[in-house]
Formats: sequence, structure tokens, C-alpha cells
Amino acid sequence: MFPKAHAAAYVMSAIRLGWYKIYYPMEFYAAFLTVAPGGFDAEIVMGGLSSINATLEALENTGTKATQKEQEQHTTLLLVREALCRGVRFLPVSLMHSHATAFLPENGQIRMPFNSLGGLGISAAERIVQCREEGEIFSVEELRQKAGLSKSVIALLRRCGALDGLSETNQFTLF
Repeated sequence: MFPKAHAAAYVMSAIRLGWYKIYYPMEFYAAFLTVAPGGFDAEIVMGGLSSINATLEALENTGTKATQKEQEQHTTLLLVREALCRGVRFLPVSLMHSHATAFLPENGQIRMPFNSLGGLGISAAERIVQCREEGEIFSVEELRQKAGLSKSVIALLRRCGALDGLSETNQFTLF
């Protein structure tokens, strides 16, 4: 007793999604990952196809013992692998350009947000963006104090290259 109008609505939605996926792939993947980012890990994605394939293989080897988080990660990594194979490229997390939670198209590529880093939550991501909007950030120490970030979050940002070009402290050396 499934109403035909309801089924038609689902088909129309599928056609719309398919059209965007074919003709606007970068925008499609950016929008999809923004609204359903479950399981996205920027560090794995920045490793490229080899890293994604290795992670997918490890997740598939867990079989039915996979946790809900691992199942989400598997589904998301399949989508990311598809995007990479279709020529969509992902830009790394950037202190000056990344959004707190949204995947943004940038110069024909997709810029990953701060919360795509495993271990960096939404509140920390929003505080980073707020500090950036309040004024220029001169050092890692200043960012940590203004945004109230833990040492583990700073280490994560350093590992992904988001802090490249920043000095460690605000102290200047005069020669």
C-alpha cells in the first residue's frame, strides 16, 4: 500500500541528486559531506587513494564486528574514493581558509573544514574560526590561548600542516 505519489517523489529526488552528481560533482560532494560528514577523517583523505584503500580494506576485514562509527567511516570513504576517482581533489585544513564545519569549494577543489580532523570537535573548530575573524593570528601560542585549545588539538593541527608558517611564540628575536 505504498502511495504512487510518494514513490514518484523519491524518484524525482534521485534524479535531481544524480544530475548534480554528474554535472556539478565538486559542489555535490562538498554539499553531501557538509550535511552528512559521519566518518570523514581528513588525515586519511590527505593520504590519497592508497591510504583510503588501505583503511577500507582494514574496515572490510572487521566484517560484522564493525562498530557504528566504523560502518559510517566505510560508507564515507567509499564516497570520497569515488570523488577522487572522478577528479575531485581535497585541499588540506588551513588555518586561514577552512570553515568550522562546512566543506567549501575553492578553486575547483574542496577545502576540508576543521571538524574533519578526528579529535577536533565542533566547538573547538568554531573557536578557531572566531579567533581568525577577530584579527590576525601571529603564533601558535596566541591561537592556543585565544581559542582555548588543548595541546592535543594543537598537535593535531600541527600534524596536518594547518600551523605551517606560524611562529611558536609571540616573542621576536632582534639581530
